[in-house]
Amino acid sequence: MEVINPRSALLSNYEVLALLRELESDHLAKTRTALRIKKEEEASGFPNKSHVVQEEVLQNLRTIEIEAIQYLSAIYQPTVNQTEAGLTQLTKSLASYDLTKAEKLQIVNLAPTEPVELYVIIEELEDRFGDKIDGMLSTVRSSLSEPAAEVLDGAGEGEAQPEQFVYSEDAYMEEQPWEPDENDVVFDDVGEGVGIEGDLDVDDD
Repeated sequence: MEVINPRSALLSNYEVLALLRELESDHLAKTRTALRIKKEEEASGFPNKSHVVQEEVLQNLRTIEIEAIQYLSAIYQPTVNQTEAGLTQLTKSLASYDLTKAEKLQIVNLAPTEPVELYVIIEELEDRFGDKIDGMLSTVRSSLSEPAAEVLDGAGEGEAQPEQFVYSEDAYMEEQPWEPDENDVVFDDVGEGVGIEGDLDVDDD
């Protein structure tokens, strides 16, 4: 097999997610068809073992596809707020900046909305885009849609929401003071070697 063009295009996370969802939909349709055929073959008394072999071969690929879909569609990913129209407008707007293909792809994937996020994407950001940073961030923000209601509400109804820890200084001060246990190891920092200077003392030869 000969690879004609190893990198004809760069795919964003949104495009990869759309492709994986399409493959998932096709797989579900094929699975329903295969189950129907299998039942018909079993009813006729001639089961076909090729279906079992095919399922075993594709199992690892299916696992990767499902985990990738779960990761790319998580609520903390920018793909939740991205649309095809928004990404098209964003890539057109980024064309006016002197960015490399890798930098454009990272901006699309990470959707930075704060200057600190741009610093980890673009090398020499201030030197190259000193007065254009705000405009670039505004372009990214305008490409994002509002999160859906079900995303804001959590994973779904009936599922327990993660408990949030709220720090309280009063509660911290009310904790009981620490008392040594009889099984605790006590270190004696007295005598020679005590302190940082003593730890660094070295005998001169």
